[in-house]
Order: sequence, then structure tokens, then C-alpha cells
Amino acid sequence: MSTPSTGPRVDILIVEDSPTQAEHLAHLLEGHGYRVTTAATGAQALVAARRANPALILSDVVMPEMDGYAFCRAVKSDDQLKGIPVILVTSLSRAEDVVKGLQCGADNFIRKPYEEKYLIARVNHALTNRTLRA
Repeated sequence: MSTPSTGPRVDILIVEDSPTQAEHLAHLLEGHGYRVTTAATGAQALVAARRANPALILSDVVMPEMDGYAFCRAVKSDDQLKGIPVILVTSLSRAEDVVKGLQCGADNFIRKPYEEKYLIARVNHALTNRTLRA
């Protein structure tokens, strides 16, 4: 099986309203061979996802207009997008927040701050699971 750094480029969509955090996450993923697109809002991300059909979506939870839970529900209820794994990335840490992430259909939940190795391992795991399901 090819890895992102040795095989074909894998597209990941980042949904993050903080330009600084979006840039940091994009830089980290690009350093591991991923091709990254960013969106600042859930609505923009839905348009970008339909256009680009990314292999994975990483979404912040706390965002204006449409939070990450609502965005994830929208992805999972869209016939074109529902097969794309969604990982929620947030500083929220209460058990209820994790439960809400699972209830909206998220494939994983990563708490900020995260270690680079942990985030990349979760991304690789989600992509491997998607490949195996296909």
C-alpha cells in the first residue's frame, strides 16, 4: 500500500475559521505529502467538498454560522459526500463534546493541542479505513 509521501497525492479539506490554525495544519499535512485545501466556514467547505471530493475532511468544531457538528451532519447526509471520513479537531474536551461528535457521524475526534505524530496517525488510519471499505 502506498503512503501519502510515496504514492499518489491525497486531497484533504481543512475547515478552520482561524487563518493561523488553518495555515499551521495545512503546513503540517503538506509536509507529509498531502495536498490541502482550506475553507473558513462550514458553508464554504460544503461547496469545496462537492467540487474537489477530498479523501478526508478535518474540521474545527467551534466556528461561526455552522459549527463542526452541523457541518459533519451535512456531509454525512449528502449522498455525494457521505463516504468521506470527517475528523473533528477541537479544544473542547468534555465527554459530552465527544458524544456529540459521534452522534453527528464523525469518524474521529482529535483534541487540541495535538501532537503531530498523533494527528498524522489518525489521518492515515482514517484514509486506510476508507480504502478498505471501498
